[in-house]
Amino acid sequence: MDHRKREEIRKYILSKIAVNDRDFIDKTMDNFDISPESVGEFIDKAIECKAIMKDVKADCQYRLIEHVKEEQIDLKRNRLEEDRLYALHIEKELSGCNENARRIWQYACAEILNNAIEHARGDRIRIIVRTNALNSSVVIADNGVGIFQTLLEYMEENGWDTPDYGDALIELYKGKITSDRSRHSGEGIFFSSKVMSEFGIWSDARIYKFGYGQDMKVIEHRLLAYVSRLQDIGTLVMMTLENETSRKLSEVFDMYTDIDEGFIRTRIPVKEACLSGEPVARSQARRICNRLDEFKEVVLDFSRVELMGQGFADEIFRVFTREHPQVTVRPVNMIPEVERMIRHVSRGHIPENVCLSENTGRLFFT
Repeated sequence: MDHRKREEIRKYILSKIAVNDRDFIDKTMDNFDISPESVGEFIDKAIECKAIMKDVKADCQYRLIEHVKEEQIDLKRNRLEEDRLYALHIEKELSGCNENARRIWQYACAEILNNAIEHARGDRIRIIVRTNALNSSVVIADNGVGIFQTLLEYMEENGWDTPDYGDALIELYKGKITSDRSRHSGEGIFFSSKVMSEFGIWSDARIYKFGYGQDMKVIEHRLLAYVSRLQDIGTLVMMTLENETSRKLSEVFDMYTDIDEGFIRTRIPVKEACLSGEPVARSQARRICNRLDEFKEVVLDFSRVELMGQGFADEIFRVFTREHPQVTVRPVNMIPEVERMIRHVSRGHIPENVCLSENTGRLFFT
């Protein structure tokens, strides 16, 4: 058996133990056509390497060994910048990650730590790093005013008509928004969320979440588990990434940027952006359409959307697209009923800047 095959089996076993699959031994035998003795050798090796340990309380009888480091930084006493905080409290804990992952972690942690230092208006930062044989997670929490409150104050001062927390959340999904435009581009959270496998923000009882092929409810539950344990939170950010990811930081930037024009593409999860329920109303659509003319291409992700109203569809796919022919709107992950509604409001004449093809090219990872 070559090294690649052995590594594939190892990761498979670890992934099944991570979700407490009681049938992981039989599934490993069936999927890889190997004997019980061979599976046992992989298990013994994982125990020897301190990747797993016996756990009689678990359905699968094993669990991943997890290493946890927690630090609290008093910014009044230690006014360290984000690169020093990363080097002192995070970097060494992620030494088991491959080069792609380490570069992603350095970028994302720097962006989130900078936000906590320069925008939060708090005096303490809490850092939690959890690692196991498959994944690593970093939690960064501050005791400031909260990210959505900060954005809301900016929006009130810059022409938004009676904005609320829902507006702030939607604008955060779009990107290109910051409370300090003279010093920041408004790209940090957008790109940090796209380089991670799981990304979540909690603030003021509102949640921003993003994940490639991940169950959004799982991300939310993990986020809330931290919130329930920690005290005095302004903003809490949770990030998770595979230790041996094939994702490259440069590839993620290439998805959404142009070398000459910068940040020109955005991606909006419609389900998460419509806080009041399914996308049915024109008012919901107008919130989403606000500032979309700042982009050249907009991907609307309809994952988990089971119903789209005529008013919502008409406002985006007929009114907005015809008023802004320079903006390409690309709906993806639609069920047939959603696509039929888009065709219905287009009255048989879908605007040229509406792309119904599911082939999203380089805009997505699996």
